[in-house]
Amino acid sequence: MVHAFFNPAQAATFNEIALRKDSTFEVCYFGFHGLAHTVRTILALSGAKFTSYVPEDWASEKPKKPFGVMPTLKETSVNGKVIEIAETDAIARYLSRKFGYMGTNAFEETVINQFFSSTNSVASTIFIKYFGTKDPEAKAEVKSKLLTDTIQPWMRFHEQHLADNGSNGHYIGSTLSLADIAAAVLINMLNGLFGADTVTEEKNPALFKVHATVVSNPSFVAWTHTDSFKTLAADNLKVIGF
Repeated sequence: MVHAFFNPAQAATFNEIALRKDSTFEVCYFGFHGLAHTVRTILALSGAKFTSYVPEDWASEKPKKPFGVMPTLKETSVNGKVIEIAETDAIARYLSRKFGYMGTNAFEETVINQFFSSTNSVASTIFIKYFGTKDPEAKAEVKSKLLTDTIQPWMRFHEQHLADNGSNGHYIGSTLSLADIAAAVLINMLNGLFGADTVTEEKNPALFKVHATVVSNPSFVAWTHTDSFKTLAADNLKVIGF
């Protein structure tokens, strides 16, 4: 039997809700930023009403998820209709299209998707290789190789594109996009895990500007002042280290 998330019977409801911006949202994930950071940041920037749901017994809920992983997103429309989406990338793209962070035409959307995918590839590599290594000595070696083989090439290619766009804090024109948001989240991770001098205004002015533009957004700043964000940030430090 098809999983409820993918049941074609919900297509009409899904397509109706996808056009609305007045829904409320629930992000199901652990009680720290982790893989849900980009999703929550998109919701915060958009000014959407959202909460974080942390399963008390993940082992029992895990089999109910379509891929056995989190985060997942529940969206409830003003008339009480509900849809749910799995997988971080799919959620991020869905929300970005809803709130206008995917550009204004097919070309812009494709460029945004390419840079978003590039950034996500780096983040995924860090999660798999860095957090997947437990031995301290081996972890130091992995960290060094990540910097030279993965992170520095990403910084070089993205810095060049951003410079070509005027170093204005955006990947496309002068408008906030999913590519900007994902890069800002990754930069936060890089400076937290690999040192505050990993991405700096002096070394990477265009990337630094992207991060500064996102984190200074009034809606994002307002979110950082909430108890929910403070709890997520504190637990992120305990669990992940930054």
